[in-house]
Amino acid sequence: MAVDDPRRPGRRGSAVGPGSDVTDRLYWPSWFLAALLTGIVGGFMLGHALILAQFLDWLLLSGVPALSQAYPAFRGSAGQSGLGAYYAVAGLQVIGTSAFLLLSLATRRHRPAALVAGVAGALWIAVHYASGFGALEGSVLRGAGPVSQDVAGRFVGWNVPIHIFHAVTLAVALGALLAVPLAALRRRG
Repeated sequence: MAVDDPRRPGRRGSAVGPGSDVTDRLYWPSWFLAALLTGIVGGFMLGHALILAQFLDWLLLSGVPALSQAYPAFRGSAGQSGLGAYYAVAGLQVIGTSAFLLLSLATRRHRPAALVAGVAGALWIAVHYASGFGALEGSVLRGAGPVSQDVAGRFVGWNVPIHIFHAVTLAVALGALLAVPLAALRRRG
């Protein structure tokens, strides 16, 4: 096929592939959504690490009221819609950074920054569950009975540090995402 043949894969104006109209049109909106959601979830994690995690630790250790009674009641009533919204936003954040990575690879634009954002954007949730903290957190916050001292100690020992790790990881992803338009401006200038 000739270089300017419209059927040639990767030719500008083709339906799909590198440099296609579809991937080009999706590139900046996907960047915007990935950056927005990463910033929001990073803020959630920072707030959790600085305030909520310490409150949960205090509630667990003080026993007034018993966390095993208070949190499930809260989660099933006033906290239900907030938790649902959080899980939706966090899931969309992981999807958003992954989609931006794929579009960056497809368009061959800003691939190193997109790789950092895509990996860091999904790493926080992978670490949360692969480390065992997700299961530990579930046993503490969803348990029907009292929490043993051993489990409480492990939860308190991990709760703030792992959420700080999440916040820092998401800040790295956001920093990489914010570098993308700066790099695009440098190329134009």
